[in-house]
Amino acid sequence: MSSLRTQLRQTGEQTAQVLNFRLTRTVAECPGAKPQFYCSGVLVRSVAAGNPATFWKLSAEAQQVGAERFLWLRDDAPEVAPQGKVGYVFLDGFSATGQGKPYSAKHTEGGREVAIDNWNDQAPAGVAIEAVYYNYADPTALLRAHNAQRAFFDVTGEWLPVLRYARSEDGQARFGFNSMEQLYYGYTVAARFNARFADASSSCADDSPPYYCSGVLARTTDVGNFHAWDPSPSSVSGNGVSFSWFRADQHVRRAFKAQGFVVAPMSAPVAHPLTLRCLYPFDAGTGGAADMCNIRGSCTPGKDTLDTWFAAYSQNPIRGCAIEPNVSGVQLNTEIRNDNRISDEHGWNEWMIAAWPQNIGGQLPLESFFHTSTSGHGGNGVAGAQNFQRDYLSTDKRYLPVLELVPLADGGKIFTYSPQDQSVD
Repeated sequence: MSSLRTQLRQTGEQTAQVLNFRLTRTVAECPGAKPQFYCSGVLVRSVAAGNPATFWKLSAEAQQVGAERFLWLRDDAPEVAPQGKVGYVFLDGFSATGQGKPYSAKHTEGGREVAIDNWNDQAPAGVAIEAVYYNYADPTALLRAHNAQRAFFDVTGEWLPVLRYARSEDGQARFGFNSMEQLYYGYTVAARFNARFADASSSCADDSPPYYCSGVLARTTDVGNFHAWDPSPSSVSGNGVSFSWFRADQHVRRAFKAQGFVVAPMSAPVAHPLTLRCLYPFDAGTGGAADMCNIRGSCTPGKDTLDTWFAAYSQNPIRGCAIEPNVSGVQLNTEIRNDNRISDEHGWNEWMIAAWPQNIGGQLPLESFFHTSTSGHGGNGVAGAQNFQRDYLSTDKRYLPVLELVPLADGGKIFTYSPQDQSVD
């Protein structure tokens, strides 16, 4: 699967490059006295508003007249532009023949439309469709493009690339490809998370604490009239946003709520880095605290060991002191969570990240949204994570996949990806 996805990513990049080259190729005639659209320009057709799940199906007009109309884009006609926000691209005539998908077509009156003779829309794998595109001026249109991408894959087993379509200030059209905007990218994200989950290193290669390179930092939150990634009022007042750190040696068996988001390791370059303030091996009952890391004082650096912590807090782990987030602190946290003498009533740890400003989602190291059916509190689950996904795309023009979290999954594959879990429009 991973090699296939790599190949598709390269094909998507190459597809955008080839389309942009064809847009600039303003020849008067193609080899063999073929019409201009056989080797230059780009043939596009907008899909009707609504669900584009069968976008390759012939329109009622095409069924009546025997041909489907396409717009022919080229740099020598910058005023020509698709009307819809989502559409698909047809191969040029020579490429279609080379791929065993030839078609018959002719210019319509006026020269900026091409009528392509009807194809067999019961067998879309044999149709000369090259890509799906969406208008980058409306980021949420990506969801409709995903709907088309997923539908084509479900029928053919082939991932068409989703391309961005944009127009420059002088009106010229251009296509772009972003691997993170492809539905299949979610498989890569899940694999990355599971690899970090399995990495139980005591420190990173540069001797920094292990959360800089391993484990998965995840936050769960409710669904409401706020951005999921913004700190809550109590998190701001107490300068602490609650996360759980999922790693194989932490034995976290469930999440706090049914939906949330994952942030990248602390070493990831990002516009607004996050700061881990303190660690609690278990739920720490921090709600409403004036300072999330001083609610019951800090553990004593260099003096607190598993034995001293056990003697002080084993009967009531939720009352434990705040552990410093250094290498030895993470090690102490791990030893505590691995001590079978201590009862973990809730099933998660609580790591406090310093509160960040509101409304800076695009500057944060967000990697994905997720849902889980294994949580301490109910929630919206898949629908909640999809809500976050749509809100983030609309607010910050960035798409993140929705994953499923199963903390005690066999083989340590606690994150899985399904195209069916993603938002559609």
